[in-house]
Formats: sequence, C-alpha cells, structure tokens
Amino acid sequence: MHFSIISSTTSTRTTVRPPAATIAKAAIPRVLKPASPPTATDVKNSIVNWETSVNTVNDYLNNPENKTKLAYAIVFAKDEPVQLATLMKVSALPKTGVKAGTVLMGNFPSIVSNLQSIQNGAMTTQDATAAVNFNRCCTVLPAIGALWTAAANQTKVGAVSMPNLETQCSQMSCASGVSMSGGAANATRMGVVRV
Repeated sequence: MHFSIISSTTSTRTTVRPPAATIAKAAIPRVLKPASPPTATDVKNSIVNWETSVNTVNDYLNNPENKTKLAYAIVFAKDEPVQLATLMKVSALPKTGVKAGTVLMGNFPSIVSNLQSIQNGAMTTQDATAAVNFNRCCTVLPAIGALWTAAANQTKVGAVSMPNLETQCSQMSCASGVSMSGGAANATRMGVVRV
C-alpha cells in the first residue's frame, strides 16, 4: 500500500503529515526493500514510512479510547524497528546517529509491549499510555529525529523534519517524568535527547 504524504510549512519547521484518511485506511505499513547499505532513496523512503508510523501511533495516543486506532498503532509501532534497522546500516553513520539508534533499540520493545497490554487488558489504558507517552516524548521521538538527521545528512538526502509529537508531549516534563495539566510550560524541554 502506498501512502500519500502532504507537506505543510509552518513558521518554525516543515512537517510531513499523512492525511487523517490515510491513517484510518492504512492497515499495514508499506513494505520496503532497501539495499544494504541503503541508498539515499532507501533512506528517504524509510524516513517517510517511519513518519507515517509515528503519526499513526500519535493518532492513537491523542485518542486512546479508540480501539481501532490502537490496533493500527500496534502494527505501525512494530514497523519502527524495521525502519531503524535500515537507517542503522547507512555507511559511516555519524556517532550521533549510532547513539540515537542504540537508544531506540532499548526503548522500542516497551512501547509495543505497553500498547499490547492495553489491547489484551493487562494494563489500564491510562497507565499504559502514560508510560508510552513519557517514553516517546522524552526519549524516543527526539532520538528518532537525531537518527533521521544523521542518516539524511550522511546520504545527502537533504533536510528532514523532526518527528511530530503527540498532544501529551506539550504537557510532559521530561526532567521530572511528570505530566502537567497546564499545557506548554515545559514544552521547551521536549526534543532533548542525550546522544
């Protein structure tokens, strides 16, 4: 299945967002067959696929009571390590990319596990999404951005945007691990990953 991507420009960055209809209709991520090491086209396609996965998981986390979106989020969250493996094979990937990839390898399993725990009733939606939101907002999404940038720069793909954050990220204080119900007071702390 091919995903159409719409680019929109804001005053601070360019983002690539699949339209809501694409997320709702997409049952599985697009299967890619990258070379090893991946070419610039492979890197670009992997980042586009990964962006779709990030947005699909965000779509669920922004509406965690929707069980259909949960099923899609699990499928797409499982695809993120596939895209990670592609980008980690970039020839002479800079240290920042390697470190970000290592962080992601350690964090992806808990995201999928927590989402599956919601689906099978092992955890409450509130507890599992709180754990997923903290992990994604404070560690995973910033590390994805660092890896995308390193891989894109190394393969001369060009500028890439940072991954979109789910709504909860603007209410999260990553320094303390506490979600704040007041909004963007701690939003400036988002997007910092120590790699």
